[in-house]
Amino acid sequence: MRRMLFFLTLDLLLAVALGSRLWLGAGIRILPSVGPHTAWYASRAAGVASYLFLWAGLVGGLLMSSAWLDGIVGRGRLLAIHQSASIAGVLLGLGHGLVLMLDGWTHFGLRDVLIPFASYYRPSLTAVGTLALYLSALVTISFWFRSTIGPKMWKRMHYASVVAYVGALWHGLMIGTDAREPWLLALFLGTSMAVVFGVVIRISYRRPAPARRAAPGVTAV
Repeated sequence: MRRMLFFLTLDLLLAVALGSRLWLGAGIRILPSVGPHTAWYASRAAGVASYLFLWAGLVGGLLMSSAWLDGIVGRGRLLAIHQSASIAGVLLGLGHGLVLMLDGWTHFGLRDVLIPFASYYRPSLTAVGTLALYLSALVTISFWFRSTIGPKMWKRMHYASVVAYVGALWHGLMIGTDAREPWLLALFLGTSMAVVFGVVIRISYRRPAPARRAAPGVTAV
């Protein structure tokens, strides 16, 4: 199992490296025709979209595990939201970083994007976003390894999704180009309050026990 995970990780890193090089070459030929800062705008949009999907995945998971919406929204549907939104958030987060390599105004390379604290631009805050992405990817990948790692370890790993969300939120607030825009501040506030609500529900809510039916011929006192 460890060998399989090692080769899976290695293949993923090689695919990212090769894909980013191909993306860089193709993007340089395409993006200048639609504007000098298209990559920058695309990265900003992908960053916000990644944050929203990671948020939706986290809230969907919290509501599903708490059973608070049982009878209103099926757990199967919440599970689908949880998984699909988490995957989309990780992919958009990766795109958020890689597309910066196409921008001629900045000087981001593969090292700046993928290696924490290696970026030339505000390395600590950039690293928070990179680590949040990796942590989200680790939790997302664990979907397919629950039976292998065991339910207890899988559950502990899922606690890290809250840490990853906080990291993504902090990254967006502190380094985001639009972080001081009223609409984005309202978005961050609303989504973070929803996460707090979901965590409180997850900790405090207890599903009511089903009512017991009295045996035939027995009168309830």
